[in-house]
Amino acid sequence: MEKFPKRFVERIKALLPADEVDAFLEHCTEPLPKVVRLKNEAVLQTKGWELKPTAVPEGFFIERENQTELALGKTLEHFTGDIYSQSLSSMLPVVVLNPQPDEKILDLCAAPGSKTSFLAQRMGNTGVIVANEPSSSRSKKLAANLDRMASINAVIIQTDGTILNSFIAQEFDRILLDAPCSSEGYGRRDNSFFSKMWSEPKIFMAAKLQKRLIESAWEMLAPEGVMVYSTCTSAPEENECVVQHLLDTYPGTVEILPTGLENTPHAKSLTSWEGQEFDPQITAHAQRFYPHLRSETWNSESFFVVKLTKIASVKRVPPKKPTHTTEINFFKKNQNAEVVTKLAKAFGLEKTWPQIFTTGKPAFYVKQNELYLTTPEATRFMQNNLFRRVGVKVWDKDENLTTVMAQRLAPHATKNVVELNEKQAARWLEGYDTPIEDEALTSLKDGTPVLVRHKHFGLGWGKMIQGKIKNKLDRDLVF
Repeated sequence: MEKFPKRFVERIKALLPADEVDAFLEHCTEPLPKVVRLKNEAVLQTKGWELKPTAVPEGFFIERENQTELALGKTLEHFTGDIYSQSLSSMLPVVVLNPQPDEKILDLCAAPGSKTSFLAQRMGNTGVIVANEPSSSRSKKLAANLDRMASINAVIIQTDGTILNSFIAQEFDRILLDAPCSSEGYGRRDNSFFSKMWSEPKIFMAAKLQKRLIESAWEMLAPEGVMVYSTCTSAPEENECVVQHLLDTYPGTVEILPTGLENTPHAKSLTSWEGQEFDPQITAHAQRFYPHLRSETWNSESFFVVKLTKIASVKRVPPKKPTHTTEINFFKKNQNAEVVTKLAKAFGLEKTWPQIFTTGKPAFYVKQNELYLTTPEATRFMQNNLFRRVGVKVWDKDENLTTVMAQRLAPHATKNVVELNEKQAARWLEGYDTPIEDEALTSLKDGTPVLVRHKHFGLGWGKMIQGKIKNKLDRDLVF
């Protein structure tokens, strides 16, 4: 126990039965098993990968033959968004929230995008997800991950979550608040966490922020809406105490629901902590997950999750909608059809190609002469709210395709598409141009865009220039 602060051990002893304390301390710094979320089930056939089911249908424990030589982030499966490396506990809030197609959802603390992209996946990229991240640097990471996963229904905003309710009414069907916390679960990612980074004051500071965030979130949730609150820490001040604060602040509006995770190894919520008694609803339905509680399909870090529903609206100050300064051209039905037809003709695609991106209706808009693909629900949100970015960019002002569009279209193209062998594909991902001997392609006019793929993986696009494909892979994606 030398590597744990004395006060941390005391807190764990107060949380757990005496016969579980040693097991918790043994496992809370044990490395997490590698888990991936699948977006494309074809990955199950990947040679040399052993994938075992987890308690989350989309999640799999993964072992690879060459995992020491080839980082998961350098695999084609990761590059094309067929997989997302994500811990099991990180998937839990989305499973509990249970998003439905065509809904309006807020992810209040969205970066780096793990849960946002999972929400989009479960919604079939329909409706709208407002993904908020106040940090500029983390917002960039969020955008990159949503691009990689082609989450076209996501609206990225960059606002302090504690005051977002000043601009948005009680309008969201569901809200996910995976709150910033003292991150005790991080001990399974860095075994020096407790000896070097843990401190009790961080718990109290985090709890203050969490209470402000949950108030803001509750004031944006529509009546009869559902909210999930979660943290990756065992500290009651950040868990049960925050939920109790919500119940006390908005009496008569909060009902706590079962999570639906009864078959996943967990502990019940607390009845009290340091003299504070908790509402019986919290004890009955909120759930705690600990690293020593595991099964064949579950192995994760400390986590807390609770599911709430709003049984009555709250009295609040009406929101002040900001004024737009950027001109946006929202396409009408005939303009949408023109874009679909143009890309279908260019690459021999079916006119149903938007179904690659969404199970619902596509919507296009132009901002600063650049074309974007999103959903009708997202465009409606854009018209009344500030945003940083919405959907996925199709092409720039010169109609040059984006890598994310080319990646998704290439596997389905029958025209102006080139199939690279393994050696060529490796060179392409390193940013090199590719000589082509295919007469059908070399005869193309210089400057003609060509999609590039290897097996069923879309690798991007390039332009035919004097018998070779000029590599147009985004520079920040070069291996």
